[in-house]
Order: sequence, then C-alpha cells, then structure tokens
Amino acid sequence: MAQNETESTWTQWEDEGGNKNMAAGAILASAVAAGVVAYLLRRARQEEERTPAGLAGKAYERTRDVVGDERVEAGREFLVKKVMPEFKPALLAILDELEDVVDTAFRRAEKAIKNL
Repeated sequence: MAQNETESTWTQWEDEGGNKNMAAGAILASAVAAGVVAYLLRRARQEEERTPAGLAGKAYERTRDVVGDERVEAGREFLVKKVMPEFKPALLAILDELEDVVDTAFRRAEKAIKNL
C-alpha cells in the first residue's frame, strides 16, 4: 500500500531523526487539553447546581423520588413523627400558661361579681 508523502508514520518519526519526544509531547498536550476541557465543563455544571434555583430543583427531585405521589400522606407522616414530638413540650407549656391566665381572669371576675 503506497503512502502519500504528506502522511507520517511512527517509523518515519523514528527515521527522520528519532524525534519520539515530539510525538510523546503531542499526545501529552492532547491529554492535558482534554483534562482542562473536562474540568471546565464540570466546574460550570457545579456552579449551575449551587444557585438557589438549582439547589431547590435538586431537593424537589430527591423528595419526589423518595416520596413519590403520596405527598399528603408523607407530609402527615413527617408532621406526626418528627414535628409533633419536637413541639410537644412547647405546646404543653403554652397550655399551662393559658390555664394560669384563664384561672386568674376567672378569679378577678368572681371578685368583681361578689363586690357588686
């Protein structure tokens, strides 16, 4: 098979002065360029995900994957299992204070009625 004079082969690189370093440098430069392009693409994609809209979108997708179509049931389950135990002491304290305020108001009302 005849080759054009413009085509080069490994043997021609070796025959023309043993310039293997130039071939290795070209391969190395191509690999570095591909690495730089991959890094820039990855960085651009990460910056896109760090925006509030990107983070909200990811959170929504993950929630939808976990919960599925049973959103109301999942919300109710979360409220009962996670939120209510956290708020239970606070709700009991509020009820105690409300009871004290109501008792005080009734005592004042009774005194006012007795003083009539």
